[in-house]
Amino acid sequence: MPRFDADWIDFMLRPERRGSPPAEDVLAHLPIAAGQVIADVGCGPGFFTLPLARLVAPGGIVYAIDVEPAMLDLVRSRSAEKRLSGIETIRAEGGRIPLDDARADLTLCGLVLHDLSDREAMARELIRVTRPGGRIAVVEWTPDPDDSRPNRLHPEEAIALFDRAGRQMFQVTPLGKQQYLIVG
Repeated sequence: MPRFDADWIDFMLRPERRGSPPAEDVLAHLPIAAGQVIADVGCGPGFFTLPLARLVAPGGIVYAIDVEPAMLDLVRSRSAEKRLSGIETIRAEGGRIPLDDARADLTLCGLVLHDLSDREAMARELIRVTRPGGRIAVVEWTPDPDDSRPNRLHPEEAIALFDRAGRQMFQVTPLGKQQYLIVG
């Protein structure tokens, strides 16, 4: 179960968080342009949301989607503090992403899949909300043989997950030693 306390939030927003590359470095691997519609699924405190809003301005929108209301409150306050527009926060309940079909040019799901019990349902939802010709990007933890957590996904497992759901993921990019990005 993820943590949502103040210490965890502070840690998640630090550039050096658990060896994560800066959000801007990850986003540089993705086809993002002004005016696009982006869904940041599992946005947490807005690690990707705020940089995404800068990249799609002017005229774009970032849907910051999370199950935790405190995370959405934090995204709203941080975006107001930074005077960023084009961010709409949406609370997700259950397994459905609360967006219309084919709404996003890019759907980003960062460090979420490993925590889900029904990963295939989430893969289908990510596909559903992404427009035809749009991209899906998934950031996940690279499994470490010395790590006792059994929920880490090998890139091949993540790719197979999307293949079974009907979407080909074609690019795997290591993000340092601890994470990877797949795009399809």
